[in-house]
Amino acid sequence: MPKVLFYVGRGNPTTDVMLEQTPAGWQVVSIDPREKPESEQLKMVADADFLWVFGGRPSDDVLRAGKKVRLLQLGSAGYDGINVALAGELGIPVASASGTNAQGVAELAVTLMLGVYRHLIDMDRDTRDGRWVTPLTVGTDSFEVLNKTIGIVGLGHIGGTVARLLQGFDPTLLYYDIVPKPEVEKRFGVRRVTLDELLKQSDIVTLHVPLTPRTRHMIGTLELSLMKEAAVLINTCRGPVVDEKALYDALAKRRIWGAGLDVFETEPVDAGNPILKLDNVIVAPHAAGKTAESFPRRARFGFENMQRVLAGKPPLNLVTPE
Repeated sequence: MPKVLFYVGRGNPTTDVMLEQTPAGWQVVSIDPREKPESEQLKMVADADFLWVFGGRPSDDVLRAGKKVRLLQLGSAGYDGINVALAGELGIPVASASGTNAQGVAELAVTLMLGVYRHLIDMDRDTRDGRWVTPLTVGTDSFEVLNKTIGIVGLGHIGGTVARLLQGFDPTLLYYDIVPKPEVEKRFGVRRVTLDELLKQSDIVTLHVPLTPRTRHMIGTLELSLMKEAAVLINTCRGPVVDEKALYDALAKRRIWGAGLDVFETEPVDAGNPILKLDNVIVAPHAAGKTAESFPRRARFGFENMQRVLAGKPPLNLVTPE
């Protein structure tokens, strides 16, 4: 009977969804590492065949104690926070759930584009407070996504889905990715350019890269200075991909027009974070990929990947250290 040790954060809805989809004869044991002493975690992982990680994080000692673990399956597309290098040394493959949350993340990215352009949060607040006509509702400082140049940084599952969703806006689509994506280019009319060129030409820049040593602070003071003063930055991937201090400076001094942020360098975001005081930013609590539809997809993919391993096949979505 395969045993899955499920590292999950408190209140994560994936727990119930996963239990509902557990294959017959399998054992799933849920654990919140913040509530269970590591000594007990070490005992629980000793006979586990698989680690499923979503919200919680196993320590390096737990990984070392997982002598039988055949796959560490993530419930997310991102893999920061997992010691992928150590897992590799221990012979434990790590797989992401890339693609299972693509629709939700892409939809929120587009929502943030529209919300920032149309001052949606401000208009909602003003209307509720009885302010019917304000400078923001006049329209001279509101914009349409139609025909804009949109730069997609990272054209993986999520970036490609963004390109698909944007088709109705007749945009000029640019992308930057270390790996060419000719099929996506052809299907959605996306043109591959350098990062500098993308930043200079785009009206909207949307980020969809994993957090790695290479992508940490890939958008900093220099990169922001290349963007148009009327440009908008959207980040629904990982907070540290952007140098937050540099972003605050660019937004506060109106060197770029606005931003939509679902992620921050430190999470949960501190109430005193100065970005939260800006009126040209819309923020969200790292919720882009969390939809009712995505959780069953994550569970199905995870179990199917584990079953592949049991059948002697290589797992899908393997992650390699950089």
